[in-house]
Amino acid sequence: MNHLRQYASSLLAAAAFSTGLGLSAAGAANLTVARSVDADSLDAQKASTTQSLQVTNLIFDTMLTMGKDGSVHSGLASEWSMSDDGKTYSFTIRDGLKCHDGSIFDAAAAKKSLDRALDPATLNPNLSAWGPITGSSVDGKALKVSLSEPYGPFASFLTSIQAAFLCPSSFATSDFKPIGTGPFKFVSWVRNDNIQLEANADYKNANPLIENPGKPHIDNLTFKVIPEAVARMAALRSGEADLVEPSLEEATDLKSDSNFKVYAAELSGQQMLAAFTWKIKPLDNPEIRKAIGMAMNRDAYANIAFEGLVSVANCPVAPNLFSTDEALCATWGAKYDPDAAKAIMEKAGYTDEKPLTIKLSVHKLPGWDQMHQIMQQDLAAIHVKAEIETREVAAFFDHMKGENERTEGVPVVWTMGMSGVDPDYLYFLWKRPGFVNMGINEQLDGMLEEQRKLSGDARAAKIHDIEKYLMENAYAVPLLSPGWGWLMASGAKVEGFKMGFMVSLLFNDVTLKQ
Repeated sequence: MNHLRQYASSLLAAAAFSTGLGLSAAGAANLTVARSVDADSLDAQKASTTQSLQVTNLIFDTMLTMGKDGSVHSGLASEWSMSDDGKTYSFTIRDGLKCHDGSIFDAAAAKKSLDRALDPATLNPNLSAWGPITGSSVDGKALKVSLSEPYGPFASFLTSIQAAFLCPSSFATSDFKPIGTGPFKFVSWVRNDNIQLEANADYKNANPLIENPGKPHIDNLTFKVIPEAVARMAALRSGEADLVEPSLEEATDLKSDSNFKVYAAELSGQQMLAAFTWKIKPLDNPEIRKAIGMAMNRDAYANIAFEGLVSVANCPVAPNLFSTDEALCATWGAKYDPDAAKAIMEKAGYTDEKPLTIKLSVHKLPGWDQMHQIMQQDLAAIHVKAEIETREVAAFFDHMKGENERTEGVPVVWTMGMSGVDPDYLYFLWKRPGFVNMGINEQLDGMLEEQRKLSGDARAAKIHDIEKYLMENAYAVPLLSPGWGWLMASGAKVEGFKMGFMVSLLFNDVTLKQ
């Protein structure tokens, strides 16, 4: 009898799932995305995880958008301008913008959203990224924003999934409601189970990464939480899910199957770098750091460890961001040359009998373990004996903070990934004290500060100076992009899916083949 009850319950649950997620209105195009974890919030000004921001980016729009080449375009603002001193921005809000509840989104609404984003009481985890804003005002159709000093990354930041503008009706009461102007409307959220959205019939697209000018082609979009990777793949193969987050191994298997498609985060802004505890001898010697960089076979890391799903990186700044010039970066820093690297190490007194002993530190992510095994062999070939230390992501950076404080002991070569929509993450990494104590010196601090106060070609030139300094002194060795291979996979019937900057998920162009 208990068995029958369980069976009946399973049938009811399956029916509920089918009714709620797959079969809404006759002829409706429904898409289900299976993910490993749920969102932590649908309030874009409080959300802290990528999984959350991927959803909020569908509900809320951004003031500006970014093209494939890193150029800034209109968004909620039809046009925008910056004062000559770089301290005042004016954003003309597009005519006819409506919130999902029918209310009007205008300059006054934009100001209310900005005020909330900047209010310390909001507890916005991305508050510092908004820059040195001192206030804002409404001037007709325009939102005017004042800064205490020029802030070069400001326009780029306003394109990011962290910079959503909310309709004031979202936060008009203590009971937050996800109401925006984006391509999808919020329908429901069953925590740790599913989030349901529906297409915004009034949507008018401004994002240059999207071709569809109006309402998304799919009618209903569901994010389903399936924690187990095996279960997600089963859902994809059975048709229960149309898109899933696969593991690296699963993505590799699917690449060769014509029934499926694999998507890599090519525009993510992610970059993988090798860094050094440069305060510890002999890594205080730039020639030794260069030799280690010259020994790293990045083609092998990309093609073997990551199965060709990532690309070799030339710059500290990720491809497709403002100022990135891969050809220029390729003229600086360490090029793969194991024979020359070995000669440098031997000149410094290192041999097979007397190798340089280091730790090779890494955080645990798919593909990284195999990359470091190859890297360990690369270093052994130039008389560097590397002991691999692997830590969970949560503990890794706390550990490296302490490692980068040391001035003696066993030196460390370590790898990390960074993500953003602007090269200003160089400031975050290396302006003293820098990310986990990576800061270097007064000269670099000055360059990092200066690029923030510039714009256009002048800023691009200063960023190139910074990259050249980091690479020629071998403080950073660019490895791979995207930095950690955020992947998605779909069945063959899904067409038009794209991944945007900061691994945003773009569904506006998606159609489903019958």
